[in-house]
Amino acid sequence: MGYEIPLKLAWDELDRLGLEDCAVPFLGEDYLIQKGERAVREPSGQPAGEMEAVLILHYLIGMAGQSFSPSGSWISFKEAPAGVTFWPALEKSTIRPLANALQKEGRKLIGLLQKRRGGGRMEGGDMALEVEALPGIMVRVIFWEGDGELPPEATMLFDRALTGVYCTEDVAVLLMAVAQCVIEAGKG
Repeated sequence: MGYEIPLKLAWDELDRLGLEDCAVPFLGEDYLIQKGERAVREPSGQPAGEMEAVLILHYLIGMAGQSFSPSGSWISFKEAPAGVTFWPALEKSTIRPLANALQKEGRKLIGLLQKRRGGGRMEGGDMALEVEALPGIMVRVIFWEGDGELPPEATMLFDRALTGVYCTEDVAVLLMAVAQCVIEAGKG
């Protein structure tokens, strides 16, 4: 319900930019962009969710405006422009559930994600994973196991240059999509 306007604006901008039909890998699966139908389709041919469609279309717009060139500077959401303002909501809706899922089944989830295209283990915390959300757009998930005194903790890092492709709200939604992908890896 809340994505009609961003979707319309994104399609209008992509029309202006002259976008052609294409496939865009998103979290390890190829989504088809159909300009004539103004549709983003999952690999199965079903319409993509509105959240995924907005992220993919905004990615195409951002990449058309500039080519993404990683800076090598990894930041957390709190370091993004106005990220501190949105942090409490992101922590509650995304980071906490991610930390809890990794606490319960972290090694299994990370193992399953390693088998998907665009995911791989890395060094850091008690467990760490790097996920390719979109071509060239990496998100690092670093996890510390909780114990009797401390709760589990997770952090998600992305390259600072991503804020040149996405607005802060889109970064939050992208992190939420990555967290959902990690959490749901064991369900599929």
